[in-house]
Amino acid sequence: MDETKSAGASGPAEEPSRRPPKVLNALFCLVAVAGIGLSVWAVVTQLSDLRARSESRERIEAGCGGLVDPDAVLGLNGDVDRVELADRYRIDTARRVSNCVVYRVGEPGTTYGHSALTLTMYPADPNDDERQAALDDDPFDLRRGGVDDITAAADHAVPHPLGDGGLGEYESHMVTARALCADGGGLSSVEASAIAKYADLATPEDRRTLAGLARQAVERAAEEQGCPSELPALPAEFPEPVFALAPADGAGGTCAWYGRLIAAEGRGSLPDRALASPAGKASAHDACLLALGEDETRRIWPAYEKTTERPRDLGIVLSNSPLWVKTETVVGDGTRGIRTGLQNRTSIRPGTAGTDEFTWWASSVCDGRPALHLMQVSYPYDRILRDRLEPLFRAYVEDATERRGCTGVVLPEAADFARR
Repeated sequence: MDETKSAGASGPAEEPSRRPPKVLNALFCLVAVAGIGLSVWAVVTQLSDLRARSESRERIEAGCGGLVDPDAVLGLNGDVDRVELADRYRIDTARRVSNCVVYRVGEPGTTYGHSALTLTMYPADPNDDERQAALDDDPFDLRRGGVDDITAAADHAVPHPLGDGGLGEYESHMVTARALCADGGGLSSVEASAIAKYADLATPEDRRTLAGLARQAVERAAEEQGCPSELPALPAEFPEPVFALAPADGAGGTCAWYGRLIAAEGRGSLPDRALASPAGKASAHDACLLALGEDETRRIWPAYEKTTERPRDLGIVLSNSPLWVKTETVVGDGTRGIRTGLQNRTSIRPGTAGTDEFTWWASSVCDGRPALHLMQVSYPYDRILRDRLEPLFRAYVEDATERRGCTGVVLPEAADFARR
């Protein structure tokens, strides 16, 4: 009897230990509800992103004239779903120059740079083109104010050819593609530039995407405007553009001519640094940047001071007025509307040669297209190099024209160099 009672009493006493406490039950319920809530939120968020991307695609399609793949634009700079387009910029193939600007959407109410596309239509008659382009100057970032050796690196990379240059060229943040129209139509050529507008330098992957966008845009625009042309394929390689100048005696590519010149004739007061790009035989735009480093500037300065009554202060030269030379060739419709400097704004026309405002130019004809060959020299470097300017420029023009097989070369007169 007592054992039975004892056993019966012990049975019910064990049941509470086998059941979860009410608090634990409630916790399980909360976790389940939270999981469902998170799943629902994830689905809502995903649907919101998909809708935002779809709307962004529509904006790009409309604002950029249907010339580029919206998903490729969104894929730049790590991919993005939400973008806005500037209302005042729209691509219009009926206009000479038009562009679209894409802004990345950040925090509510904020936007920042993402990309842009510029389209340029060149009429067959050059006299109908009112485009104006001033020559670039100050290739170095003068805001550094003497903190660093200012000519150690340029503010911008020089243009690199897409393949042999027949398709176009690219820089660190921009790719330009062009289509040459067959004779007899209303257009001479169509040009499209795809530009990375974000602060970071474009990655190799982004640069390839930009190249694809530029080629796609120019191909579609050319077809739309009745400009029959055959575009080369994108190159397999995109050498990384650099900003740092290298020793000039080892210069290659677009500066190889200069390395040969100083090897044969000595350098003296000529630049000891160079920034080059690969030399494309079909390049419509390339350049070579040369500069004198800080140590070499100090070396030549005493001799220059003896030749002038009012020499510029050496400290100013080292910090804000570096000594540099830039040579540049432009072929085709890019030769239209070029002007020198900020003062006289002299027009530089194909078929002519001359000098104005620290600039010398020659001209030629390359594969039936006009070409301009330019040399800019900073002040007072033009005075320091007075006796070597003419052979320096002639060596450059000879290389630029021979590489492209150009004819009809017109060079400045000797007096255009001597009067300085």
